[in-house]
Amino acid sequence: MHRESLLKIGELAKRAKVTPRTIRFYIQEGLLPQPQRIQKNLALYDPKSVEMVKSIKKAQNERFLPLVLIRQILEQNDYDYSSLDMIEVPAVSNSGSTLNESRLLPVLTDPQIPENVLKKLRQKKIIQKATNSQKRAYTSGDQQMLNLLSEFQKSGLEWDDLLSALVSIQKLVENIAEYEFQALIGGMIKNPSRDFQTMLRMEDSILQSFINKTRYASLKNMISRTKSNLDYSLLSSADEGFSVQAAEIEKELEDLKQLLQPGSQDKRMLNDLALGYSCQGNQELSLRYLRRIRKFAPDDPETNVRWIWYRRFTQREQDQNRLKKQLENLVADNPEFSTGRAFMAVWHAFDIQEADAAYEIMRLTNLCLKEIEAAEEHLTDDLHDWTLIQYIKGRLCEWLQVVPGYTESGIKDLETILFRKNDLDLYYMEHKPFFSKWLWPNTYLFLGTLYNQVGRFEEAVDLLKKGRGYGMQSPYSDRLESEIGKAKSGVANMSNK
Repeated sequence: MHRESLLKIGELAKRAKVTPRTIRFYIQEGLLPQPQRIQKNLALYDPKSVEMVKSIKKAQNERFLPLVLIRQILEQNDYDYSSLDMIEVPAVSNSGSTLNESRLLPVLTDPQIPENVLKKLRQKKIIQKATNSQKRAYTSGDQQMLNLLSEFQKSGLEWDDLLSALVSIQKLVENIAEYEFQALIGGMIKNPSRDFQTMLRMEDSILQSFINKTRYASLKNMISRTKSNLDYSLLSSADEGFSVQAAEIEKELEDLKQLLQPGSQDKRMLNDLALGYSCQGNQELSLRYLRRIRKFAPDDPETNVRWIWYRRFTQREQDQNRLKKQLENLVADNPEFSTGRAFMAVWHAFDIQEADAAYEIMRLTNLCLKEIEAAEEHLTDDLHDWTLIQYIKGRLCEWLQVVPGYTESGIKDLETILFRKNDLDLYYMEHKPFFSKWLWPNTYLFLGTLYNQVGRFEEAVDLLKKGRGYGMQSPYSDRLESEIGKAKSGVANMSNK
């Protein structure tokens, strides 16, 4: 195919009436073929991709097919996108049985579901065994449900959580069905039609479309409310949190610089200086020492990830996108480098703040947690790496309030750091001498803030007061005193009850 006929991603997105981000996601999920890489930063797409994207969107929006099912259908039909148009969602009668089981979605997999889970599903009447002489144990509709549940559970959900969610939704849907019968179906019965079955299918499609529209609108509003409560002032401060006043560590930094010989390739000393200036929030000086390491160790992952991270705070938005891609490539080239994955998780967390669409927020949240999980999986015995990852996990609570129960998880992560304070103080005296002066006040502040959020006010007061003894740059002191005030008010309110 001639290059002139190929499309750039922007052109493809415009013709298919989607965003470039959607196209990239479809490719990532295996729904679209990979583009042709003409240059390092230029990918071109076959014009046929326009109809492919439209078919996927139609299957999502009009047939309510999940992406995992769309991918399975495409795989089984050799990526014939017309197969998505031939799949029909069954109409369901008020008794719960399908009106035309021969037109059900095909059974795609053999569900791997434990017998005790099947028993609970039957007890809750979520599924039921077939009552006729057919060979399969369940009706076609229930078999399709089991297939989807099996695929969904493979993502990591526990069966008990999934069952609990289904039972809760079941109760709500039963109420919806009552209103549906009284209003829509009741009205149809009082106005007889020659083709009642077609009308029933239309009613089902209308209801499903309306429920989905309402659901996504509500989800967007819920996440928007959560985002509006985030403390964006934390992220305007330098690096991952608040910074140490220059005078607190200036003498130690100057003493270390005196020991550094011109042209020295002492990686540890150069890294200590870079980290020290980072703790002050001085990324420019940090970059100066990291640049020296990169000259004699250009492939060192730790140096490169900090080089990318510190530059993030000194670059324009368009350059930050390029730096993010560099970090993604670094993680891809070093998949077992846990620190790189931890910083990648934080970058996704920053992106959550910029996202408005509920789907995009959930996608970024998932990427963020996946990187943290991978970082822990490849964690070495290095105590600093462990501390850094635990701290990042705790701090992610500021961004990931959309995840139920994540605040308690973050509290445990930060508490784990405090439990090892003596060991860490000894470690940082011998390694990275400046880091502990940044670590402890930040840990006290953020853990105390989380204590306030969950109502542990007395513990919050004790912990936050410890942060007063550290020389931190503004706005640390203002935030600290504000949280102490909240904690004291909480204690007083509890006493008055």
